[in-house]
Amino acid sequence: MHKTLRQWIVAVLNNHPSITRLALCQRAKFEGWLKFELAAYAESKGATKILLEAPSQFANSQRSDLSFTFQGTVYDVELKTPNTNWRMQGVLNKTRPITKNVASVVADAKKLKKNSQHGLVAFVLFPIPSNDSRWEEYLSRIATDLNREINKDDTCIRVCVQLENQNSADAVVCCFPA
Repeated sequence: MHKTLRQWIVAVLNNHPSITRLALCQRAKFEGWLKFELAAYAESKGATKILLEAPSQFANSQRSDLSFTFQGTVYDVELKTPNTNWRMQGVLNKTRPITKNVASVVADAKKLKKNSQHGLVAFVLFPIPSNDSRWEEYLSRIATDLNREINKDDTCIRVCVQLENQNSADAVVCCFPA
């Protein structure tokens, strides 16, 4: 299911190029917007019983960003939109604490593993310079902190976003089972 969820997120980003461009250009997190768009897109693809800020099946105090039933299975999803601080044309220069962003992905994965039978971690790392592989260090850090292997080819896909003045940047969409 993680590959299907990843495809849905890519579709949402591609279906809203202006919003995606604004977020990348300003390094503005867009998790809240993505959650609602993803819920609507999942519903259009046959997901049912969609809940935003869904209570955990196992711990009353824990909530997932999104929960839905798809093909008879209940999935809990944690979403993150960690932003980077790499300098690039067409993107505002802002310092962002990428280390804290990566740590929040790890924390969500641990929470889901403990509190969900079918937890999915999804994040959109942005902006990434085109043809730059430094983002893979963060995926490796997440895998190490979770004490597991996360194969980038199985879990991640790059989305090219056209910015102003012929510039572009990438967003990397990653999804994996908790």
